[in-house]
Amino acid sequence: MEYLSKQEADALANSAADKAVTAMLQKLGMDTENVLETQKDQAYLRQQRLASEQVTKWSKRIILGMFLSSLFGIFWAGFKAALSVKS
Repeated sequence: MEYLSKQEADALANSAADKAVTAMLQKLGMDTENVLETQKDQAYLRQQRLASEQVTKWSKRIILGMFLSSLFGIFWAGFKAALSVKS
């Protein structure tokens, strides 16, 4: 029985890992041949996610502002009504 040297074992492990990772990325629909385009796609997805988070943040702020404005308007109308009541 013949044993592998450390270098041969490392080369075999690296080759198997490269094939496994390449196969998995291809199953996920990524282009493993054009790495630059894949990086651009990932950067675009990140940019879209950050933009979506910004929209969500601003939407929450606007809704909160509308709620507080309405609450203040109701309070002000009640205050004016209370001042105009004569005993």
